[in-house]
Amino acid sequence: MRTLLPLLMLLLLAGCNTTGGVRQPPGPMPAALSHSADPAAKGRDFTWGGSVLSIKNLKDHTLVEVMAYPLDSKGMPDVGAGTQGRFLADYRGFLEPADFPGGQLITVTGPLLGYKDGKVGEADYRYPALQADQIKHWDSTRSRHPYTKPSVNIGFGFGSGGYSNIGIGIGF
Repeated sequence: MRTLLPLLMLLLLAGCNTTGGVRQPPGPMPAALSHSADPAAKGRDFTWGGSVLSIKNLKDHTLVEVMAYPLDSKGMPDVGAGTQGRFLADYRGFLEPADFPGGQLITVTGPLLGYKDGKVGEADYRYPALQADQIKHWDSTRSRHPYTKPSVNIGFGFGSGGYSNIGIGIGF
């Protein structure tokens, strides 16, 4: 019993471990900003995510066009939740296009630089442009379940009549 209590406390504290999410400053989604073009939003930090539509390397920076989706609690784009407009991620420097294929899920954090007029097909479109201070790649093929890697789980059960059990499971 003396060793069981510290082991139990260790297991409970391990459950408090955080995962590698993305910090998310509050704020409107790209669609809301592209329609309102709110000048007060310029310079504020935002975190937006979505699916890469295109990438264009210029002389000293790279523009990534992104179809925006709402973010889940870890900051990953939730493609099942419906689109939230488009935005441009402006990265200072070169980004390898092979690392950003069409459909790649990313989350971008940085200040709003302003708005850039462009076209979607023949239609005019006003893109909010974020300075891409932080870009997080997501594995598009991973399951939406938070436990995607093999894990070992230990469970304790207490039954009626004072009986108790301990179980160990391995999940893949």
